[in-house]
Formats: sequence, structure tokens, C-alpha cells
Amino acid sequence: MPNEPYYYERNNGITTWIRPFDFIEPPDPQAALQIGLQWKREKEEQKRQAARTRAKKDRPVRQQHIEGTVWRRVETSQKRVFYYNNETKESRWDKPLELADKNQSRPDDTGEGTELNVDDAEWMLAQMQETSDEDEPNAQDTETQETSQEDERLSKLDKPQKIALFKSMLYEAQVNPFGMWDTELSKFANDWRLAAVTDKDEQQDLFDSVCRELIQQRNQQKQLAKPPTTPTANAEHPFDQLLREKVAKKISFAKFCQRNLKDPRYLSIKTSREREKRFNRHMESLQTPK
Repeated sequence: MPNEPYYYERNNGITTWIRPFDFIEPPDPQAALQIGLQWKREKEEQKRQAARTRAKKDRPVRQQHIEGTVWRRVETSQKRVFYYNNETKESRWDKPLELADKNQSRPDDTGEGTELNVDDAEWMLAQMQETSDEDEPNAQDTETQETSQEDERLSKLDKPQKIALFKSMLYEAQVNPFGMWDTELSKFANDWRLAAVTDKDEQQDLFDSVCRELIQQRNQQKQLAKPPTTPTANAEHPFDQLLREKVAKKISFAKFCQRNLKDPRYLSIKTSREREKRFNRHMESLQTPK
């Protein structure tokens, strides 16, 4: 069911093609946009919480001293690797620069890796968590930065460019040309290009314009897909053409059939009765003075 809206209940994850009885249409596009952004933030926060939960279950299990350095390579139960500095007590997920030329083996390969005791494992786990929290980007700041960049980009466009941007959004969203603005809005409510045109009446007019263009394109495609037109009613039938070429004087129908039995034009008439009927009509035309 392409280009048809469906409904998603975010509290329990249920999707349906049938409009729920308690569904409320958003009052305006901007409100729908804010709802979509809020939902996006909630989903991202859920993913981060799930990642934190998995990280808390992770445990350092093996360590390997990297010869000639103050670093240890530590592997966790979830097969993640981080590096621990024996002097500064620093732990980090990315490989330190001073280890770039070191081609150390994995602990499991060398047999030199040692099991971590409980105290070391708990302490390193705390260090890992702190490092993870410090490295994790602030979702709100990232979103604010992205929004400001989009606003700045829109501010540099003139009116025709904004309209073209808005229409490109509608085309890429594959809106249903027979649908309504309110029902199709969910397909692009989170698209930053929606803000290129803020006037509600103008948004509706542009949506209607795109729908008309899409319908026109569909009609053109249907015209191109139509098979070639069949010959007109006045076109000569293949069997009549055979008669005109082969029968120029009086001849019996049986001889005509015997001589032209294998001609495809002869076989274009399926019944002998119809062949004889056309044959007789042709013979009459030969006797009629022109």
C-alpha cells in the first residue's frame, strides 16, 4: 500500500493502517513539527539509556602490558578494548598516539594477558563510565546546533529558492497526489525544509500544485504505456489482400484453398465458412464492371 499514511502508537509500538478513534490531527504544521522533534529526542534518549545499561553490564576481564610504554591494553567481556595509563591513571577508548607504531597482539593470541582481580575491574569500570559520559555528545546541544545551521541556510535563500526547496521536500516524501495536506504532513513533519515556507495558505497552495503536477505525470506515463493503436476499420484484411493478389480470374474455392493453404494470410481467417464467404464476395467484385 504505497504512499498511504499509517498510524504508530509510540507507547506500545503498535502500527495500524486504520485511523484510531482517539487520533487528533495536529493543529498546525509547526505544532506537528515540534511533536515530531520531541518524539525524536525521546527515541534518542531511549537509545542512549539502553547503551548505558549495556555498558554497565560490561566488565574488564583481561589486560596486557604494552612493552616499552606506560599503557595497558584492556579487553572487556563485551569484546571492547580500552587503554589504561599506569602513571596518570587515565583510561581511554581510542588508541593513544604513542602506541600508533606499536603492533601489539591481542591478549588471547600471546598468552601474556592476565586476568583482572575484582578491585582492578571495578575501578577500571568506573573509569570507563566516566570517560564514556565525557565523550558522549549532548543531544540537546547537537540538535540546537543543527537547527541553527538550518536556519542560517534558509536565511541565505531568496523566495523562489525557498519555494523550490519546499517542493523538493514534497516530491522526495512521495506524497499521495490524491491525499490531503493534513494526512500527508506526517511524511515530512520532521524535515527541516518545511520551515522554508511558513505561511499555512502558501504551504497548502504549494502542496496542491505538487499534487497536480504528480497527477499530470501519472497521466503522461499512462499514455506512454498504452499499446500501439490497432489498424483502423478501413484497413484491408490480410485474407482480402491474399484474394486480391492471387485471384484475378474465375477459380473454384477448392482450388484457391489448395494453392494457398500454407499462406499465413489464409490462416488469418479461422473458419472455412468465413473464408468462402469472403471468397465469393471477391469473385462478385471481379464480375462487376468498374
